[in-house]
Amino acid sequence: MYYVYAYLREDGTPYYIGKGQANRAWGKHKYHTVPSNDKILLLETNLTENDAFKLEQFYIEKYGRKDLGTGILRNMTNGGDGIVGYKHSEETKKKIALARVGKPTNLGKKMSEEQKQKIREANKGRVVSAEIGKKISDAKKGKPGKIPSEETRIKRKASQLARWAKIKHNQELGQ
Repeated sequence: MYYVYAYLREDGTPYYIGKGQANRAWGKHKYHTVPSNDKILLLETNLTENDAFKLEQFYIEKYGRKDLGTGILRNMTNGGDGIVGYKHSEETKKKIALARVGKPTNLGKKMSEEQKQKIREANKGRVVSAEIGKKISDAKKGKPGKIPSEETRIKRKASQLARWAKIKHNQELGQ
């Protein structure tokens, strides 16, 4: 199900109209800052994608666009032009991968608790289809996950034994 939403200014007038589903109205946008929840208004809900596109266009035309000098909205298009379910071709995927070569990634970096909480909130209520759930399950099967290797367990055990020996030695010396 889709919906049409508005981002509101302090005076209650809309500055952006959009179409979405799931958490789109509350998620990060490329060109607009997402306001607090009390400044997000769902204009219409339980729509088909086509109806949502039409209503988005209707509201954008009704309020007008600032960039065209016809109204108050910051929208850069007349609406109805979103891309849902688009998939890149293999050729495009290769071009994107080549463009990323040598650029930094987030691999190996730790997320803050705040980042983790934002991700949890964004994924709340997210429903994964049975087909996708099976693909995720199959991808994880046979992978050790967080179980350490035998070598790592031996190193940890040696480290703990050395630590406890040092503590015991210090206790015997009365320190």
